This record gives sequence, C-alpha cells and structure tokens, in this order.
Amino acid sequence: MGNYKGFIRIGFLVCTMLISLSAMANANANQLNIGVDNDSTPFGEENFIGNWKYSAENVPYAYAKGILFISKKEGSLRVLVALQGVESKADDVKVKDNTLTFSLNLEGQLVSVSITVEGDKISGKASSEDGIFELSGERRLDPE
Repeated sequence: MGNYKGFIRIGFLVCTMLISLSAMANANANQLNIGVDNDSTPFGEENFIGNWKYSAENVPYAYAKGILFISKKEGSLRVLVALQGVESKADDVKVKDNTLTFSLNLEGQLVSVSITVEGDKISGKASSEDGIFELSGERRLDPE
C-alpha cells in the first residue's frame, strides 16, 4: 500500500509540473501575440506612393494630362500635381477605405480629387464647380 501512495504522489507532482509548464507556455504564446508588430500605416497608403501618369476626360486641354508625384515625408502623404508647365501642391491629402483624396487650387478654382489604385493602374474622379470628371492612369516607370 505504501508503494501506491508514492506512485500517486509522484504522479500528482508530475501532473502539477506539466500543468504549470503548459500554463507558462500558453502565457509566453500570448506574449508573442501581443508582441506582433502592428504597422501604424493606414491600410492602402503605401499603394499610392510613386509617380503616376494620368489623363482626365472632358476637361480643358491644359488639365487633360499630367503626373501625380505621391510621396511620404515626415509621416504624411504629399501630392504634387504636374500639369503642362505648372506644378500644384495638394492640400488635405488623406487615405480612407483604400481611396486617396486631396484638393487642389487650380487658377483660383478648388478641385477635389479621389483615386483608387489597383496594381499599377489608378482610376478616380475630380470635381469642381464645372462638374465631375473621370480620371485614369498608370504608374510611371520610366524616367521622364
């Protein structure tokens, strides 16, 4: 009978140690989950960075084609729009729901722009007091 008590005690100690090790392993696994690096960059923001050739439909010739220079400096996106001989810096640049929005002041007129990216193509709309205009374009890979 004494041998059975010894086996029971050893079995109890082994089970307690296994449960403790299991609990510690689980705690360490939870710490690993907490330690995962969550990027604070909003979803989709990096997709827009680059240079984009674009064209707009039903607009004056001077605004029909241009290049969007989209960069990230000091933690925020910046957009510079190059038209024929004119560059304009965008204001209120934001990414929400994978759509980039910004506004431009072109010759005293406010133009609001929203674009989305799919691979190396962009599409979107520009709106001003003259109406809403479709935009399309592609990533500029060659040095122009």
